[in-house]
Amino acid sequence: MKNLTLLIVAAASSLAALTEAHISFRYPCPRRAAFPECPKPSPPHSWNDVDYNVISPVGTHGNIMNPIPKHKDSFAGVRPVFQAGSTVSTTYEAAAIHKGGSCQWTLSYDNGKTQVVIQDWFRHCLRDAKSGQRYSIPVKIPANAPSGPALLTWIWNNNEGNRELYASSADVVIEGSSSNSLSGVAPAFCNYGPNSCFIAEEAVAGGNWGEYHFKSRKPITVTK
Repeated sequence: MKNLTLLIVAAASSLAALTEAHISFRYPCPRRAAFPECPKPSPPHSWNDVDYNVISPVGTHGNIMNPIPKHKDSFAGVRPVFQAGSTVSTTYEAAAIHKGGSCQWTLSYDNGKTQVVIQDWFRHCLRDAKSGQRYSIPVKIPANAPSGPALLTWIWNNNEGNRELYASSADVVIEGSSSNSLSGVAPAFCNYGPNSCFIAEEAVAGGNWGEYHFKSRKPITVTK
């Protein structure tokens, strides 16, 4: 009986570990994040508007828990300025990695209503990150990304554990481009509500990490 109890406890612990993948942007600051280096609330916002769960998933395949972007605006403060054509060292707050997954990065000029993918990292994104440590990923800002206020969003589907979607959105400013539009593909929001595309655990699906869904993304053009 004692051995059975220990086995049950161990199994429960493993299950808990698989349901606690929590990751978000650390830089640039996600909207309303509680990280100490991020903008603080000021009128009309209050401390009740701070997002203390910024590293939690925005949805599962059965439920949309939060919109993307999660918040309609950010706190007033300094916005990072990125040069069109430059590479930005984005950082992530990682609590659990779940054998990595597939990342998409997007830009939007209408507060997230339309988003265009500017970079992908399929299957192995965050796989070599260490739980509890910050992790950096270089993201290239397209040379023809329109100048002006923009929303940079990171989207991640995990390989292992609950079928979840993670997303972080950060307000940034793009400079150095005379373009008025940016074309590419719209992001795939898989495992984000019962009507979304479904990506099974990679091990369960025999190595299928959702490639078909990413190849099926639709062309889109965003304008400032």
